[in-house]
Amino acid sequence: MKELPYILRLRNALKPEFRNMPLFQNGSAIITERTNENGAKEILLAYKTDRDQWAVPGGLQELGETFEVVALRELLEETGLRVKPEDLVLIDAVSGETRKNSYPKNGDQVYNNTMLYKTCKFTGDLKSEQSEEPWDFGGGCFEMNKEIKEVQWFSLTALPDNLMDKDLIERYLEKHSKD
Repeated sequence: MKELPYILRLRNALKPEFRNMPLFQNGSAIITERTNENGAKEILLAYKTDRDQWAVPGGLQELGETFEVVALRELLEETGLRVKPEDLVLIDAVSGETRKNSYPKNGDQVYNNTMLYKTCKFTGDLKSEQSEEPWDFGGGCFEMNKEIKEVQWFSLTALPDNLMDKDLIERYLEKHSKD
């Protein structure tokens, strides 16, 4: 197994009585948009296997990474698309109760502090074959699993019902309507 991500190492270093207290997690998410053949805006979502939900591509910051690097890395890992740093546009910093989350495999609770970006300039081909990442089942038990089942473009007027990042998409739509 590859080295555990920072947040998993941190969580597992805690005394048992603190193991399940909520933690802050910093990360980035990226709304990738395009205009389809009918002239309608679409955004790219990834289907998360651990939650059986569609989500905005994104993830957690590792030590030493900038938020921009996190957004670019996660988009590449989850979708196969590449974006130049200068083609990222910061939408907002999203935090608070709407970013409260718990992991389905072990019940860990977190508050995500998410830098939300958007881009409409990208290269590469969409891929649904992603690398594996460690899932934490609690008690020091980890298992490598595929994070993403598939990636798909969705019209802004036909987003899936089983959506994980509603708050991020709402923030994007607030900003998008002003563009």
